Amino acid sequence: MSISDDDLDRLFRAANPAPPEEFASLRAKDISLRENIIRGTATPARTRRRSWAWAGATTAVASLVVVTIVVVSVLLPSQQALALTPPPLVYSNAQPLAEVVDDARDALARPGGPDQESRVETLSWGWNIDMAEQSVEVVPQYATFTWSPEAGSSSVVVAGESLWDDDDRPEGVADSPYEPGQVISEVSTPPGEFIAPPAVLELDGADRPQLAAALESLGAPANASSGQLLVAIGQLLSFWTLTDAQHGLLIDMLVDAGGVTVLGETRDREGRPVVGLRVSDDGSPYRDTVLISMATGRIVGVENERTEPLDFIPAGVVGYTLWDLPRR
Repeated sequence: MSISDDDLDRLFRAANPAPPEEFASLRAKDISLRENIIRGTATPARTRRRSWAWAGATTAVASLVVVTIVVVSVLLPSQQALALTPPPLVYSNAQPLAEVVDDARDALARPGGPDQESRVETLSWGWNIDMAEQSVEVVPQYATFTWSPEAGSSSVVVAGESLWDDDDRPEGVADSPYEPGQVISEVSTPPGEFIAPPAVLELDGADRPQLAAALESLGAPANASSGQLLVAIGQLLSFWTLTDAQHGLLIDMLVDAGGVTVLGETRDREGRPVVGLRVSDDGSPYRDTVLISMATGRIVGVENERTEPLDFIPAGVVGYTLWDLPRR
């Protein structure tokens, strides 16, 4: 298998971005060694901690993911690998960017939005590549993450519906060992081991300089492209449920960064009406899209696609994350 460390790092980050300042030294070879230890036979398969590329096991995102798990060989034929990727969203009725932003602002101005809260509900999907065992896991996932500096963090991952029925499961793909609604993982991190940038932990209120500082601590400097900024926004939304006013500022910052294109209207993976905005990441084989709710104006999802195949990874959707889900 010929796959570069940088490409593996980008695949992992697409599914679950991590603060580069905290984890810049963790590369694909480090991940392989760590995965080999974590996935040892001493840990029961149904209770083992599900670990992502940037483990440190102390960050919010490290355990913010899992639903129905399917393991396949990494040496998949391309047509079989393609069957393991969700279809891309289909967009229509693209409106001018200014009009989309104005509509979002109008929706965000309505009363009744959430307060800022250190609790996040997500639905995520992405490729989880285990180099030690030469396998790929197809992992849609529901997760609840809560944290506080005083209490540390807690994450609960619950299985959802399988991607396939028994009669349409791709050849060579095993059934999930988990029933829908089954708790796959519960992880608590004590306060002394919970690590996050201070600018993220101290974020309070709809203040653009504070948001900019938090995003910079997550890898998006003042001159970041809209693509870089979206990666950091996704990371920030893994720590916080933000207010409508804060979401409005984040949308403004994305637009101000430039290179944002309106794809049009669609429904996200939960069937909610959204508008897709493609961000720019020059020179990258990946395309990232932010989903803005047509009902609330909030950022409710991010879709990650690869534009060209990479060994056994086909072109197409390589990850998505949804927020603002009903409490489970």
